[in-house]
Amino acid sequence: MNITTKKALGKPLLYKGLNIYPVKMKDADEFYDAVQCLLLPKNDFQQPEIIRMSYFLFLLAMSQNDGGHEILEKLISLFRLVFKTEDIQISTNEKGMAFMLVNGISLHERDFDKIKTIISEQNLIDLDDEFIDPGTKKAIQEARAFMAKRKTRQADLEQQIIAYHCKSGLPYHEIEHLTLYQFHKGLIRMDYILSSDAILNARYSGMIELKNEHDLPYWLGHIEEPKKNEDVIITKSAFDQQMKKLGLEPSSYQK
Repeated sequence: MNITTKKALGKPLLYKGLNIYPVKMKDADEFYDAVQCLLLPKNDFQQPEIIRMSYFLFLLAMSQNDGGHEILEKLISLFRLVFKTEDIQISTNEKGMAFMLVNGISLHERDFDKIKTIISEQNLIDLDDEFIDPGTKKAIQEARAFMAKRKTRQADLEQQIIAYHCKSGLPYHEIEHLTLYQFHKGLIRMDYILSSDAILNARYSGMIELKNEHDLPYWLGHIEEPKKNEDVIITKSAFDQQMKKLGLEPSSYQK
């Protein structure tokens, strides 16, 4: 069974003898609170010693600051959720190397980044890109804020759960046992099906016409995964096309 199928079926992924479990809806609030420890922008710090640190060491260093103990608490809570065990230990040796002991299995700093990626993919968490230029990152954040103002406000998690129940007919006690991945992917598919039905009904009632009948949506049609920052980044060719529509040739706006 491949990784994509495992995510769709809510199966754990095996890493170095340890099962990493996808988080279920009943633990959503606890997970979203704990996973904040993986979203700290390490590369926003300009100190070379911090930039050179692994993310795991960065978290341990941050936990030593005033009030930083919460970072370590969130990390341990997160690991308890995804490994389904209370047997979690974190330590460093005399050389400053960090280790995790999970159910007696030792994991190193390099393992942490792999586990972090698995957690993000299993639970649809958008991790910060550590290699992005800070200036570009700031521009993307500003663009996201601008785009958010133009979009319809999306339902919060509580309203999404109610919508899922109303549309699918799935009882709430069964929604609790869906993984976050299954729940959110299910919402996307339901939205796609509703949109497809609306377009098809409008087409067959004569309200709209399509130039190409092959463009008619199908309830089981492929849904393209959006690329990271796709909603706020425009390619040069797309930009050139937009400028031409405004009557501007490349030579008139390029320096």
